[in-house]
Amino acid sequence: MSDRDHAARAIRTLHTERWPDIVDGYTLGAYGTMAGYEGFERTLTDDRTSAGDGLRYLLLAGVAARIAGDETTAHNRALQARLVATDYRRDADPLAAAACEEWIGHCQVVAGNDEKASAAYDRASEAYAAASVEDPAGATTEPLLQAGTDLLTQLSRPDDDAWDDIHGDGSDALARRVRFARARLPSYLDARERAGHLHAPRGSTEYGNDSYECPDCGANDINHVVNTVLCLRCDAVIES
Repeated sequence: MSDRDHAARAIRTLHTERWPDIVDGYTLGAYGTMAGYEGFERTLTDDRTSAGDGLRYLLLAGVAARIAGDETTAHNRALQARLVATDYRRDADPLAAAACEEWIGHCQVVAGNDEKASAAYDRASEAYAAASVEDPAGATTEPLLQAGTDLLTQLSRPDDDAWDDIHGDGSDALARRVRFARARLPSYLDARERAGHLHAPRGSTEYGNDSYECPDCGANDINHVVNTVLCLRCDAVIES
């Protein structure tokens, strides 16, 4: 991952709580991802990254804006993501189209449109059922769905909900993930706003590593993510 990746810079900035910079970083990361530039040194490539990651970055930008009290920007980023998901849905296969409905639900939650969110989640549940997927657990690794899982796990921090929390034993993973998002995403957003902080995504972690000490809080529990060692507790950069 290039040091010039906007989303990576946003993650490394989270501990500062400089919300305009974080919002801009995630927003530009979304645009670069959907254009096929992000992660490739600003050189266009045929190896395009997933639209799901672009949607995820737009909604993280919206969440950061909500934490900052900037409801207009939060609504705008959620609206942008909804438009992308709606457009992508038109030519998607049944599984991806259902995932787009789920994303539209997430967008409406971030925008604060509870009734529209509920309607979108209803459509997602129906579309997943109609897709008749033979391996629901395996389907969650498809790019659009994986990005949705990544969004939920990051927003759950510091509680650190994981794949099993979202999908259960996997037998009804697609239906369960919609129920989980409907029930939990609003409370995640409320918790992040109350705390005034958005945590970095959880990467490879170590506890009690005496080779590292957080310069801000003194903890030695670390999170390896975006080629950086972050404090697992407060997200400060320990080593980059």
